[in-house]
Amino acid sequence: MDPVIYDEMLEQENKHWWFLARRAIVSSVLKRIKLPANPKILDAGCGTGGNLRMLSECGGELYGFELNDKARGHAQSLKLGTIESGILPNGIPFGDTKFDLIGFFDVLEHIEDDKTALKAVVDRLASGGLLCMNVPAYQWLFTRHDRLHHHFRRYNRTQIIGMLKAAGLTVEFASYWNFLLFPIAMLVRLFDGIGYPKHHAIGAGQPSPLINAALLSIVSAESHILPHINLPFGLSILLVARKPAL
Repeated sequence: MDPVIYDEMLEQENKHWWFLARRAIVSSVLKRIKLPANPKILDAGCGTGGNLRMLSECGGELYGFELNDKARGHAQSLKLGTIESGILPNGIPFGDTKFDLIGFFDVLEHIEDDKTALKAVVDRLASGGLLCMNVPAYQWLFTRHDRLHHHFRRYNRTQIIGMLKAAGLTVEFASYWNFLLFPIAMLVRLFDGIGYPKHHAIGAGQPSPLINAALLSIVSAESHILPHINLPFGLSILLVARKPAL
């Protein structure tokens, strides 16, 4: 991503409704996952480290990798785990360490050869290990917002489940989320680019505190639903998949 995107992420990841809601939803699913004692956990493409604290609540040893120097430096400053330079598909650090849980949150869409990158991540799972990942939904919603964030694509549920199965994983959970705001967001995305500065995407900035709180409340409500049912559509897809135990 462009350095300005990392700057925005650093500024917004602890207050913007989308980042907060994503963590609430992912956390609600992770709490239902049974991990071994003292698990090894990896945040693959950890960015500025916004998800490290959430992952640290699973216990065990926490690792992460990030290519961008500034983002990695901030992630390291949180002192929540071992963070090193790394890149997918062929530059994952930490030697031959295998991980019981890998978080892979909104990273795959940034990689041109997504199948090879996914295989590289799966190869680092321990026997019986779990991959928890999030990707943006629906290629027909691909807009200037995606191009500014250097996305190569968006996915649908059937497509990403097929990729996980082809990589040798058993999918245990797969649901769309950001369901309640979908109709509004769909219209906003379809009109992205009309009457707005070309260097900035709709939805990229920080909304007013009142609107931010309202959006957070609406989307976070899905965290009470998702552990129990799969939502039929939404702007993102959250999945949990397991590597077969040897």
